[in-house]
Amino acid sequence: MKIRKIVIRNFRGIKLLDWNVPDERIVCLIGKGDSAKTTVLEGIRCIFHPQWNLSFNDSDFHLCNVNEPIDITVVFGEMPNEFLSIQKYGGLLQGWDAAKSKLNDEPEDNDEIVLSANLTVGRDLEPKWKIKADRNIDGVDFRATDRAKLNVGIIGSYSEKQLTWGAGSALARITESDNLAESLVDASRAARGSLDGERANALVKFDAAATKSEAVARGLGVPIHQNYQAHLDTASINIRVGGLSLHDGEMPLRQLGLGSRRMLMCGIQKENLQKNHVTLFDELEIGLEPHRIARLVKYIKDDKTGQYFITTHSPSVLRELNTSNLHIVHRLIDMVTVVNTNSPELSELNVQGHIRSSAEAFLSKKIVVCEGATEVGFLRGLDDYWLGQDLDAFSYLGTAVLDAKGASKVKGLAMAFKKLGYQVCVIADGDAPKDFSDKDSHDLEANGVSVMMWSEQLALEQRAMFDLPWSYVKASLKLAEESGNPVRDNVRSKLAIAQPQDLMEWQDSPELRQAIGDAAKSSAWFKSITGGEAWVEVIADAFSDAKFVLSDLGKKLLQVRAWADHD
Repeated sequence: MKIRKIVIRNFRGIKLLDWNVPDERIVCLIGKGDSAKTTVLEGIRCIFHPQWNLSFNDSDFHLCNVNEPIDITVVFGEMPNEFLSIQKYGGLLQGWDAAKSKLNDEPEDNDEIVLSANLTVGRDLEPKWKIKADRNIDGVDFRATDRAKLNVGIIGSYSEKQLTWGAGSALARITESDNLAESLVDASRAARGSLDGERANALVKFDAAATKSEAVARGLGVPIHQNYQAHLDTASINIRVGGLSLHDGEMPLRQLGLGSRRMLMCGIQKENLQKNHVTLFDELEIGLEPHRIARLVKYIKDDKTGQYFITTHSPSVLRELNTSNLHIVHRLIDMVTVVNTNSPELSELNVQGHIRSSAEAFLSKKIVVCEGATEVGFLRGLDDYWLGQDLDAFSYLGTAVLDAKGASKVKGLAMAFKKLGYQVCVIADGDAPKDFSDKDSHDLEANGVSVMMWSEQLALEQRAMFDLPWSYVKASLKLAEESGNPVRDNVRSKLAIAQPQDLMEWQDSPELRQAIGDAAKSSAWFKSITGGEAWVEVIADAFSDAKFVLSDLGKKLLQVRAWADHD
């Protein structure tokens, strides 16, 4: 099976999602927390749930409004051949035009044959599964036995059931048995005597599946102490409901670390090779170190039999994938949208390169693109200061601060993130118009990007030394000197007027302020993230000065704050 389109209405955090799924085997949903990524996976899980007794409650409805029914539709192709028969769903076949990403109610030439599965839940909380088409809106029942044949599995919050031989578990699906229930009864009878004495007869089929699982574990680097075998789990006594579980020697594998369990479950899910599978993997990185994340992602990439829907909050996962795999989820007031990072209109923006260098920013909601490390450190320091003033932290507001690593890269980076659906603000010096000009600023503003560029073609250090109250300029001089900079010599090179030996005795003048700003810039007093943060620590209280608040630097920094606060 392969999913082509997903429409979700009134389910949990989603009021409306209408998404044509790209023709990819790996679909990774990224974006800010609470953007409904997991809800998309849950919608897929629910519509293909292999049992009839799926429970819902009022909180599953969007905003708990039970008067608006949950309605989930998934269009899928590459289905079992038996689904095509008129006795099954042959009368409801539709066509998927891949070139146009369009669903045709009657299949046309060159269309892929697909079906539309639908799940509705009303205020009575009773789920109803149907296969529908526009020409038959009533549809026919989508039976649990048929849903089970589509082999959709989720790896989310760990369930101990998945490493036991229970109804619907992944281990049960890879066990070669004509009648699993009968095999479990045989195992139960063996347990009443001597389990190990009867192993060759009663547990041979389970041990075969355990051997397959051991091979999967070795391939994934999951530690193995002895060998995998079927064994009674002392925590369960009823074999019919999962008492027979996968062991490594005498140790139940439910005692493995969370990351190892999830990696193993991913491999066991793939082992069911009778038909293509769809695996839903929520927060793939949980419990895994970066090197194990890389191994698991490679394993998934090498699996040609399945389609994977993944969510992640990990930059390590992003860096292991390509733009064709990554889809950014944005939750708006009335709808959820999904933006493909590999769309043709983004081809000139080098999104893949930005993912490699700026992966953390892709996991936020808002992005402040800074020209360099000084601005990044400066904003991080201000974030700490504002937090101490009882304002929300940037992280709470979903705001990431990003180093463009040069003025010439600011515009392209800002436009890339804007076209990907992020809210973007730019902080740039005005001292290098060849790299970032007034025209560049106006172009970005015209595309909805907020731009803060210091006036009079000045860099941050120069603008600050003109706008800060004199006591904070002297505090900046003292910090630079304590950091090991030859402050007097640096300033003397910009202004041929001798100053007192004691920095605190220097007297305010426009010429001296200009010389100090020029020296701070050219001698890189604060040109690092750490330097920018330390600088803010000694000057942040300048915001209590009304004159500074009205200066160019003060006003624009407060505009950045207002932009971050605005939802």
